[in-house]
Amino acid sequence: MELSSVILHISFLVIYAKMLAFGFAGPEERKCKYLRVEKMLKIRCYDMNLREVPQYLKSSVEVLDLSYNRIRKLKRSSFQPYRSVKFLLLYDNLIQTVEPGTFSDLKSLQEIDLSNNGLLTIPMELLQLPSLRNLYIDSNELINLERDLEALETPIRAPLEYINVADCGLQDIPNFGILPKLWHINASMNPLMDLSIERFANWCNLKSIDLTQSKLNQCQCQQVNNHLRAISAKTKFVPVCLETFDNSICPLPYNFTIDSETFQTCKTSVAKAEARNLGIFVTGCAGGILVVILLVWYCIHRKRKRRNKKLQAAALHRKSLVISPKNAINKSEKEFHFNHNDELLCCDTA
Repeated sequence: MELSSVILHISFLVIYAKMLAFGFAGPEERKCKYLRVEKMLKIRCYDMNLREVPQYLKSSVEVLDLSYNRIRKLKRSSFQPYRSVKFLLLYDNLIQTVEPGTFSDLKSLQEIDLSNNGLLTIPMELLQLPSLRNLYIDSNELINLERDLEALETPIRAPLEYINVADCGLQDIPNFGILPKLWHINASMNPLMDLSIERFANWCNLKSIDLTQSKLNQCQCQQVNNHLRAISAKTKFVPVCLETFDNSICPLPYNFTIDSETFQTCKTSVAKAEARNLGIFVTGCAGGILVVILLVWYCIHRKRKRRNKKLQAAALHRKSLVISPKNAINKSEKEFHFNHNDELLCCDTA
């Protein structure tokens, strides 16, 4: 009897621990919190000791915060219930494995934060999401990233604008292919001993880059600064060059960057995107004006139709008046000098 009681007690503790991990039980402060952020549904499962992505949350969630937990593996089914999510926060977990297809259904995803985990590469399917603009994957040891990027199909579909790969042990800036919308990349706290200036040609819209605490040599430093000045980008977060080399020793970067075919292709992509957006804007305006004109015409037409119906209805119900013979005779001046003794005109109705 005592053994069965002990087994029952242990079973209860195990089940209770599982329920705590997934938020089914426990103190109120350990439950996922539902909030509204700029009209978006946010679910905050922050610091709850979760070991897997909970599957019981509202499927309409748009901001999902799973940071500061103990999630080690992301499964293909982890986010299938949450296809509407736009902002996904997974920083400060223990993620080491991401199954293929984990993120492929998140077509609305605009930002993901996978920083401070145990990843060895970036899940390549993220780079094909059609809405992804911001990618945070800093503080991961991305030793397999360069190998995986060699097999990456370019140009990628993700319209990346901001990338954070700081403190990832990188020897070179990742080659994601042409990124015409990218305006900032944070590659600080990486060695970058093998920095390729040619990769800067992929970012024709770059406004700033963070290379602080990197180990650029003096020639690399000089080339990066020259390139950034040529495209009017900020050099605030680039190491200051202590020496200036002659062009024969350290060639100017322009042949590899702004004068390269890659850079021109990038600029062409930007021009096409702007023309496409302008076309969509003009078409939208024209369509809006046409809709307004049609609505005004419809309102006027409807108003006239109602008025005509009323006039027709009044004409059908109006009775014809016929002057009585009694009033048609004895016309004299007294007809025009009416007094109280005069006889009122009579009308016969037909």
